[in-house]
Amino acid sequence: MEPPYKSVEFKYGVLILRTKKFQFLMDRLGRYRITGPFAWLMLYIMPVAAGFALFLEFVNLSVIFSPQGAALVQYIRSLTPTVNLLIPGINPYVPIVYGWLALIVALVVHEGAHGVVARSLGMPVKSAGLLFLLILPIGAFVEVDDKVLKVARARDSTRVLAAGAGINFVLAILSVALLFNVVSTMTPASNGVGVFSVYQNSTSLYSPADVAGIKPGDFILSMNNVRIDSALNDSSLYRPGNRVNLTIWRGGETVVENIVLGKLTYIDLRTNQTFTRGFIGIQPITPSTLRQLVGTYVGDFTKTAKPYICIPTLPRCQDYVPFSDQYIGFYASPFGGALPLVLNLLFWMYFINFNLAIFNSLPIYPLDGGQAFDVTVKALGKGRLKETTLNRITTTISVVLVSMIALLLLGPYLIF
Repeated sequence: MEPPYKSVEFKYGVLILRTKKFQFLMDRLGRYRITGPFAWLMLYIMPVAAGFALFLEFVNLSVIFSPQGAALVQYIRSLTPTVNLLIPGINPYVPIVYGWLALIVALVVHEGAHGVVARSLGMPVKSAGLLFLLILPIGAFVEVDDKVLKVARARDSTRVLAAGAGINFVLAILSVALLFNVVSTMTPASNGVGVFSVYQNSTSLYSPADVAGIKPGDFILSMNNVRIDSALNDSSLYRPGNRVNLTIWRGGETVVENIVLGKLTYIDLRTNQTFTRGFIGIQPITPSTLRQLVGTYVGDFTKTAKPYICIPTLPRCQDYVPFSDQYIGFYASPFGGALPLVLNLLFWMYFINFNLAIFNSLPIYPLDGGQAFDVTVKALGKGRLKETTLNRITTTISVVLVSMIALLLLGPYLIF
């Protein structure tokens, strides 16, 4: 006997909202001709995604247990264990707004794809809904009739199961393609030398830039009306104590700052001679370096998948991602002020969808990949092997993979 339908339910501290209103939409999408080929494509994508996930596991484990693994282990320890959780607000490197928005979109399209493919194959969908922790949305679901799914042909049930991870994988690819197109539009916001950082003024170091209010993200266009087109820190043509005018570009406006050069003392290691130079008090970055950063970021993905490895909020990745907090202020784009919003949203849509896709594709029961693997094994072994043997195959694979993941996550805190 079917349990009574509840539109609102509170269970294990989670608020569950169910509705049948989206069934019309799933029915309509399920009738499109493209849905059939789409379902087959999702089925082919699942083993590819699972293979990629396994490849990453083996690579990461091999690095951790290699001679160079100690340095990586120490870095992982410095990030704290919460870095392994793809939960915005708990993982300190996943931004709350972009992270939650991307996560909810990923979960909704994941579950929706299950429902659309199920309806295209004539399988009933009992309801759809959202999960809330207090007022915070934490998930989505589509309830496909389990009894029908279990007795369906393997080719049908596996397509339903593969649809969620498949659509996440496709959405990740689309997001990263758009991300690189937007990044390729980024150009230095101005000519001249960018101010990457400013030395703080103190009793032991006089920093004219800090005193004048020069900020990271500014561009120094000229000194005493002489255009600056190379790195500056600082020109030997100007002696300590000289008063100079700096023409500065800041947020689309040009201002002039009058400063007195400080003093920088250094030793030439080749001759062991001591020299003094005028000192402005900035760490510079040139437009050519900024252009190179964009080109490297876009080009390296085809070689090293750097966007997957290097997320813009990780400390060690700040120097490699042109839209990280320390670089984004140096760039302009046709997207104008919306550039950081667009880039961050696309990145986290890519990152979260990609990780959900490859994780859910793993043949670990009861993940989608594990259920699809179980259905496939039983279909291939039917009449040849006992059901208990087939169940043991699925269980063994699941246990082995879960153990590998546990070793990958806990290993850095248990070794060295």
